[in-house]
Amino acid sequence: MEAGYGASIPVARFSDYSHYEFAFRYMIDESWGIKFDFGSDKFRKDNVPNYGSDYTRFSVQAVNNLARTLNLKNHSDTRFNLLAHAGLGYANIKSMRYPAKDNVGLIMLGITPQVRITDWVAFHLDATYIMNFSQDYDFNGERYSKETDPPSVGKLLNLSAGLTFYLGKNKGDADWR
Repeated sequence: MEAGYGASIPVARFSDYSHYEFAFRYMIDESWGIKFDFGSDKFRKDNVPNYGSDYTRFSVQAVNNLARTLNLKNHSDTRFNLLAHAGLGYANIKSMRYPAKDNVGLIMLGITPQVRITDWVAFHLDATYIMNFSQDYDFNGERYSKETDPPSVGKLLNLSAGLTFYLGKNKGDADWR
């Protein structure tokens, strides 16, 4: 189980932001796993009413233990690890300005360095790039253009820090063995 908090940066335009996420990851073997992810972002600008949006996403991702795949485990301290993840998902964008909600599909790709604290807990950083498809509302809450125009591709970069908790009898064996 993973939990993180950090920054969410819309690639095209800037606004004040906050981000948090929760994920459950199951490693099928020492190299590959699957991750179920939930993330929430709020884009606001101080003292500007009706500005911004709420962004909520769900995804399923493949996870690769890059430290194992690239054979870095034999050359480094076993307290450090490196994961890569990529997958598909769904997001809902709720504009603060308009009553409608924007439902979008997404593709995401990220990298997660980890530092083992104990057998049950690790600290992680995460950088994830997200591309939304058929996005009608910008992160500032405005429609991209007229309703008759085709939807846009919105881009987002999530940067977060958090903790990974290893549940079950194997603890973090797939990550640290």
